[in-house]
Amino acid sequence: MRHCRITNCPKPARPGRRICDLHRTRIIRHHNPHFTTWTVADDHDVQALIREQRPAEGLTRLERVKVAHGLTDLGLPATEIARILGVTQRTVYRWRTRTAA
Repeated sequence: MRHCRITNCPKPARPGRRICDLHRTRIIRHHNPHFTTWTVADDHDVQALIREQRPAEGLTRLERVKVAHGLTDLGLPATEIARILGVTQRTVYRWRTRTAA
């Protein structure tokens, strides 16, 4: 069984292919085998959203978490943060708990 040709990937390659399913999906969606939504955040956009407190679409997961923390620091309630980010109130509470621990 062949391994994925992407550096440091221990997963087996798909049958008849040279890369694994994970990297194939990343290449198709993002044109980058190493792209993850947890590693990409535009700090300029994050700061603008915190300042303006307006809803925005197309944010990566990391950007949403950073905006939530910034809005929490401003004293906004979880319900308002959830509305701005398009997530549930419970999600905002989870994000707050993970950073407090």
